[in-house]
Amino acid sequence: MACCPKDALGQLSTGGYVNKGKVEKVDNLELYVVGSGPKCIIWNYDIFGFDSGRTRQTADLFAEAGYLVIMPDFYRGTWRDPTAPDVVEYIKDQTTWSKLQQDLDKIVLPFAKSKGATSLGALGTCWGSYMVVRECGYDQFKAGVSWHPSHSPIMGLMGEDEKNIVSSIKCPQLFMPAGADAESCKKGGMAEQVLGSKLEITEFPDMQHGWTVRGDMSDPAIARDVTKAVTETLEFFAKHI
Repeated sequence: MACCPKDALGQLSTGGYVNKGKVEKVDNLELYVVGSGPKCIIWNYDIFGFDSGRTRQTADLFAEAGYLVIMPDFYRGTWRDPTAPDVVEYIKDQTTWSKLQQDLDKIVLPFAKSKGATSLGALGTCWGSYMVVRECGYDQFKAGVSWHPSHSPIMGLMGEDEKNIVSSIKCPQLFMPAGADAESCKKGGMAEQVLGSKLEITEFPDMQHGWTVRGDMSDPAIARDVTKAVTETLEFFAKHI
């Protein structure tokens, strides 16, 4: 499993939704920017990349709730389907922490500060949870939320010590795993053992990996759980950022 369980959802059409933010470019990195204010969410997308599913639509929703939302295009215009034959090599290439850290330190964090951000939160979907866990080792971040997290298999793929990296998290976390997601992210798992009261977990056992941004909203169960995930995340950020 490179990043996603075998029954993970694929890409999703958003039915003509018009994005409310804009794309800005700093050096060679594009960033989707929406909203304003001192409280900023760094949005970390899934393996489908910069403009997939409901990713921007959901970012817009958080901006409407009063946040500045910044989504960096760490993949530089690329993406992969999790079933692609080269997906393992792709993820290895895209998840080189030294490159991602350089993007954060030299572009993303200074850019957020230039937009007036004084308090940061991190949100990640699937692959993006790897970034949430890494970002929340920084002092600037006050909270992190991971929807159907994939950092556990990805860290295994990269030969990284998941427990050691998770233990470096400095701020409160909210994990929202789907039914087939890694056990380390669920109640009683390694992350909870390491982080203790710093970690809250809301499990969605009926959902498939990817449901928040790629699930079919005409399905009442998916619509219910997307709403629950968004609501609980907004409450979590309101408490901590």
